[in-house]
Amino acid sequence: MTSVTPTTPAGHYRLSNAIRSEVLKLTSLRSTKITLAVTLVFTFLIAILSATSSLHKTTSYYFDTGFDPTHQVLTSMITAVLTGGVFGALLITGEYASGTMRTTLTALPRRPLLLAAKLCVTATALIGVCELLSFAVFFIGQAILSGGGAPSATLASPGALQAVVFTGLGVPLMALMAFGFGLIFRSTAGAIAAFAGVMFVMPLTVHNFWHGGVPYMPPNILGSSLDNTFVNAGGPSGPVSPGGGLALLALYALVPLVIGSVLFLKRDA
Repeated sequence: MTSVTPTTPAGHYRLSNAIRSEVLKLTSLRSTKITLAVTLVFTFLIAILSATSSLHKTTSYYFDTGFDPTHQVLTSMITAVLTGGVFGALLITGEYASGTMRTTLTALPRRPLLLAAKLCVTATALIGVCELLSFAVFFIGQAILSGGGAPSATLASPGALQAVVFTGLGVPLMALMAFGFGLIFRSTAGAIAAFAGVMFVMPLTVHNFWHGGVPYMPPNILGSSLDNTFVNAGGPSGPVSPGGGLALLALYALVPLVIGSVLFLKRDA
């Protein structure tokens, strides 16, 4: 973790100064480059495999299964969810693990301003990368489907543009949830464990004890509401609309972020 000492006199810095400092930290971290590379490679790979697996089927197969070309390729974004969760946690826990959080708070002792800068930079970076990735995955997947003679979609297809945009927003919300867990636990292992618990353990538990609650779990919202164009086209869908699903994901992210922010403002470094 790179420690940045602002040139602005103590007590006279603004949010813009804090944001520049956080941007410099983010772009200088080796973990940022590694996580981005892993995300791109595996997301594109899964998108290609997913699209290729749907080629050379019979017409009746596409009709009987309710084939959704947009959903078929956007499911690869689950890779970005996993790596984004790790990335979101590392952005805050890395400073605690390296001990540079004390240096940061010495240089920028106004914690609300520092936290606002961290959240602003983190959210902007995540949304920008995930939206670009979502559109890239969509175009690559549809090119493979159309080239192989399978049903394909364009951004003008019913619900396709919304599905791509909403998927690109849903993934960053899950990464921000991991960021909130990082604020709470101040430990990379603890934050990732909590993130994995919400994303994987909780849905399994809910499935066993309250099957009706399964559609409201984050993985199901991402895979059945946000990227499913049948919801928008008036076809069969679960109980969660794309807009409602995005709002639920925002709530999942907001709870740990609020708790973590309160603890960050009150606890010692």
